[in-house]
Amino acid sequence: MCNKAALLESCGFKIERYLLTMERALTEPIPEAKFPEGFTLKNIDNEADAAAWAEMFNQTFIDHWNHQDITVEFVKNKLNNSKYQPELSLVAVAPDGTFAALCDCQIHSENNELKGRKDGIINMLGTRRGFRKQGLGRGILLSGLKLLKVEGMETAMLYVDADNLSGATRLYESVGFERVNTQIAYVKEVSSIIDN
Repeated sequence: MCNKAALLESCGFKIERYLLTMERALTEPIPEAKFPEGFTLKNIDNEADAAAWAEMFNQTFIDHWNHQDITVEFVKNKLNNSKYQPELSLVAVAPDGTFAALCDCQIHSENNELKGRKDGIINMLGTRRGFRKQGLGRGILLSGLKLLKVEGMETAMLYVDADNLSGATRLYESVGFERVNTQIAYVKEVSSIIDN
């Protein structure tokens, strides 16, 4: 059987990114979350917050690989989805009301039941430009881990770009996450021939 990587490379594909799966046991102690003075945490559960959340998301992930802006309508659809869990979606709010950081957690009960596991997922974590290097990412991540533990989860999982410019991998490792899998994203440029 052919080596998949060799086959892809022989067809002109090149490695674009390494994507890590990381896990942390929630049965281990979770440090207390700390936030800069004046910052508060809130759940996102209504459409009134959709515009602020969309703006925060776009400013947070603008410098990430493969980023695409989201719209207010996209956020409203997310909030109205029957599978959305508002109690697991956190935002750190600055003293002036700006949405500064986010931690969006998820529990996929059906998957857990099929696998016989109790996994919670850190689906998104990020700190908005202008608010980085203040401990917001760590604080909101620890808060998300505690939410998952309260919901009865035993393991937290997440996926991260190994070359993330904001140092996310170091943050995750600093609170006990370990690498359990690496996926490789391959790309190939294609050109189209248009007949006139």
